[in-house]
Amino acid sequence: MLRWATLLERNPHQIIGLLSPSWAGGDARGTMVDRPSAIDVAWSDVVLRVMGLAGRSRGEAKSFFGLSDAELDRIAAGSWRCPVRPAWQVAVRIRNVECPRLENRIVGSVVALLLVICAISYWIF
Repeated sequence: MLRWATLLERNPHQIIGLLSPSWAGGDARGTMVDRPSAIDVAWSDVVLRVMGLAGRSRGEAKSFFGLSDAELDRIAAGSWRCPVRPAWQVAVRIRNVECPRLENRIVGSVVALLLVICAISYWIF
């Protein structure tokens, strides 16, 4: 997965078309706009194909990278409001799915900060 993220980071401002979420029939359709998807970027890499990436479908990407529907949706799915993303954002999503510790630390820090602010405001007032 790190190679996939690196491929996207090579051209960070490339616009990546996002897939429909799996719960919205995303398995049957391609991207929501006429842009290459993150899976297309992975498929274009010879190294990933030699390693066993067998196709550009959602199912092939899930099995090759060992992802669940939710994880693939988190990486490569969009919505009607946001059908595209810059490649660097998709790469960040891949890295967060691969190693969620940093993301968890950020969320934990924000929650702790909010608790401290609430405690201070309760103590002051």
